[in-house]
Amino acid sequence: MDKKILEKSAELTRKLLGSITLNDIEELKEETLSDEEYKARASDCELFYKKYLEKVLKLFIQKQLEEIGQRAVSEGQMVFGRGTINGLFLIKEWFDEQVSVSLSKFQPEEKGEFGEI
Repeated sequence: MDKKILEKSAELTRKLLGSITLNDIEELKEETLSDEEYKARASDCELFYKKYLEKVLKLFIQKQLEEIGQRAVSEGQMVFGRGTINGLFLIKEWFDEQVSVSLSKFQPEEKGEFGEI
């Protein structure tokens, strides 16, 4: 399935279930930072996320899924577990976005055999 469709579906689901989305957090949007601040943040996020946070978030999500599957005995416990996973995914998605921007926006353009590609 197309990544954009999945992102819109996740955003709609979050809204319907009463959760925030990344678009709701004005303070974290690119427009509020200068290019230099944005570049520094994206670079810092990429380093920290890839080195430490990404594997921790994946582990937390996996363990929470296991907890829901093995121990949840009520709808309330399942809903709470799913909310926990949603929060972890919001953090993961924001860092994924920062890394993606860092890789695409701030990397030098590659030059091929015949100049810039």
